[in-house]
Amino acid sequence: MSYSEIGLLMGFQHLITVLLEFPSGILADWWGRRSATALCFVFYAISFAGFAATDFRGSVPLFAWFGGCLTFFALGEALRTGSHKAIMLDYLDSTGQENLATQVIGRTRAVSKYSSGIAAVCGGVLLTWTRDYAWLFYLSSASAVGGFLLMLTYPRELEGDVYRERQSNSGSSDTPKEKALSWMWGQPGFFPLLMQSILFESQTKITLKYFTQPFLKVGLNLFGVSIIAPLGVTGLAASGALWVGLSEFARDSLGGFGARLSPRFEERTNNRFVALNRIFAAGFVAILLLALCNWNLRWGLFPGLFLLFALTILQNLRRPIFVSTLNTQMAKKQRASVLSLESFVRAVTVAALLPLIGLAADAFGLVAAWAICSAILALGFLFQLNGESLTETANNVSQKSSDPAKFEIRK
Repeated sequence: MSYSEIGLLMGFQHLITVLLEFPSGILADWWGRRSATALCFVFYAISFAGFAATDFRGSVPLFAWFGGCLTFFALGEALRTGSHKAIMLDYLDSTGQENLATQVIGRTRAVSKYSSGIAAVCGGVLLTWTRDYAWLFYLSSASAVGGFLLMLTYPRELEGDVYRERQSNSGSSDTPKEKALSWMWGQPGFFPLLMQSILFESQTKITLKYFTQPFLKVGLNLFGVSIIAPLGVTGLAASGALWVGLSEFARDSLGGFGARLSPRFEERTNNRFVALNRIFAAGFVAILLLALCNWNLRWGLFPGLFLLFALTILQNLRRPIFVSTLNTQMAKKQRASVLSLESFVRAVTVAALLPLIGLAADAFGLVAAWAICSAILALGFLFQLNGESLTETANNVSQKSSDPAKFEIRK
């Protein structure tokens, strides 16, 4: 497939996620965050099983088949975003540990990255051995079923405040949507926090998730190494998938390191707003240098990999600090709604840009993709965070929000 075809498919997936992102956050707050997260794994399992069965699609065009698989993946993404972090924040509030948000989110993100890195190496070995992607997707589908079963073991108290109020018939007359929107746009200093996050996360996601493997594919081809080598090819020339797996392992391990480092970095800067501004500036420099590496991949492949590793650290260093900062700016009962709204706008940005960046990459090479990302990221310097206004917002939220209902987590 061409970059533009891939961009259209990825853009379509993000469009579906975009359309359902915020409504799914409201659904999670009303129906239950635990239930919404469990359902997301069902859609993941269907999506991965569909990808695995691609060779059995019959007369269905490949583009349409992938579009159907990505639709189920998008449904899972829409239900997941916002809900899982809202569960963690809800638990911390209920146990009086609100001040540990950055540490807890950083640690859970680190475990996620470490396990993902191990899976990437195993996948690289399996792909090198079988030379068939189907087994990777079958195993991923089985893992998603495991995630669904795991979510069912979570206590019902973690469904959320609105769910608990409805169970006790003490819910307020305001809908989650109305409250979420009022808190989102009615507080001073919130817009720069939102915009900086959208720009940083969207451009790093495009860079790391959608163009790292094309970068490796082109770079390794220059040295005679194929990602999926033809039958009969052996040795180093057939080890491309293993190198991709090792690259993903290194990036995920470094991502876990960045997430664990997040609370220390926040403490070292002594100001989470300064920390977010510095990480944003470093991310801009990394993507700009990455574009320069693509002028000549024979010398730029390994420096480019180093920059991708550095950008992974920055992304995972930033996210726990951002979520804990955002937690001080929103009404607690609508966490899933507000987190989903932030993810919704971010997904809109990715969905709109991916087809355009794909066309630019087809016409001018990968250097165009990362040059566009760095140019868009530069807009974020217009939204530098002001600690005073955000602190004032946090105080307003603290005064206007009722204390979250305390509940006991059954062991």
